[in-house]
Formats: sequence, structure tokens, C-alpha cells
Amino acid sequence: MAKHFLSVVLLLATILVNAQQLILMDQMNGNKIVNDSTIIIASADPQIIDLTVQFTMKNNTDKLLSLNLRKTVNYMADSTIDYFCFGVQCWPETDTTNYPDTIQAGAEDYTFASHVVHFRRFEMPPLPIGKSSITYTIYDDTSYPETIEANVTVIYDHRNELGLMENNMAEALVYPNPVNSHITIVVDDRMKGQNKVNIYNNQGRLVKSMSQVIKDDKIMIPVEELNAGYYIGHIENAISEPVWFRFIK
Repeated sequence: MAKHFLSVVLLLATILVNAQQLILMDQMNGNKIVNDSTIIIASADPQIIDLTVQFTMKNNTDKLLSLNLRKTVNYMADSTIDYFCFGVQCWPETDTTNYPDTIQAGAEDYTFASHVVHFRRFEMPPLPIGKSSITYTIYDDTSYPETIEANVTVIYDHRNELGLMENNMAEALVYPNPVNSHITIVVDDRMKGQNKVNIYNNQGRLVKSMSQVIKDDKIMIPVEELNAGYYIGHIENAISEPVWFRFIK
């Protein structure tokens, strides 16, 4: 009786999976189906700042799907930036794609990957650790009367197992962000006077260092020579604690 019941459950599960019109699979775990589920990816290695999940999307219909992606940030750890790659490009500065990725009937697509970059260790004290949670929804709302979609939530967990201590470091407002040529950093009165500015890339490498006199509550820094990417920096002087900032170019 129990064996028969188990067979029925497995059969129903197979039918349910086959009925899904769009299937998301976790490539890193044997293409496990992850529709409407939560994936946790974790690291306690201070050298690893970029946590990545690679997905396979399967068109389980008999028609062409024209897919877009939207993301919802549930919560984000301090000193963290996220982005995703979908279709033919990566998207560092938007919550949605603006043109579709097409998948033929019955075909699979391997171009969806999500990333969280956590700036945790450089030539300086480690920055805070923490968890981020983002929900990704893949959808086609053009080919059918009702929207076809699938979603997955990813929790990115930068753990504290190696004894990294959290720090309550001040972070300054930066604009525009993303930036093209110059960033403006808003600071307080403690930072007036002669300061040193250091900027690091997402590998922890110092890419720009300069001295700057701050006369009011803002400092403008040219960054046109930097490559596209994710950066974190700090402003320091002889009087106050360093002020941190981060930006995307």
C-alpha cells in the first residue's frame, strides 16, 4: 500500500513538472529544478567576494518564448552590490531587462547568471559580512493570453566563520551612481582640510590614489580612466575616522 502511494506521488510530481511551461534549473546542483524555491549560496572564504549562481532556463512549451527578467531585492547586506547576466549582456544598473531573450520551443538557455559582489577584504580592515536575498522572476507576457513566468529566490551568505569582525564604518553618499566621468561624495565637517582618497576595484587592488583638499561638504573625483566595474574607496585624514564610499562605473 505504501509503495503504491509513493508511486502515485512520484507520478503526480512528474506530471506537475511537465506541466510547467517555463522551468528554471540550478546548474551548480545537477540542474535541479528550482521554480518557486530558495537557493542559498555561502562562503566563509575572505578571498571570495563574488557569489554567483548559474541557471538553465527551459522552454517547456511548443511555442517560442520571449523572456524578460525582473528582480526584487528582499534585503541587502552592507557593502554589497548585485547584478545579473541575462541573454547577451550583463545588467549592473537596472532591476529589469529592456529587451527579451528568446528560447525556441523545447529548448534550453544557459545565459542567466546572478551575482552578488561583497566588498569584504582589501589592503585594509575587513568590511562587514552579511546576507543578501534577491528574487528573480523570468516571464513572457507577449505570446500567451496569460503571463508565463518562473521565479527563484537566492540568498547570498557571506559568513563570519573565519573570525572576521563587523565594523561600524561611516559610508558617504555618492552621486551619480552609476557614474561616467566624475563622482561627487558628500561628507561632513570632520573631513574638511587635506585628505587622502584611495579607490579599490572588486579584486581589492588599489586603482587610484590622490590627495584632495575638502573645503565644504562635497568632494568631486574624476574616474573616467577606470574600467567598467564595481569600486569601493575611502577618504582619510589625520583627525577623523575614514569615510567609505562605493560606486559602479
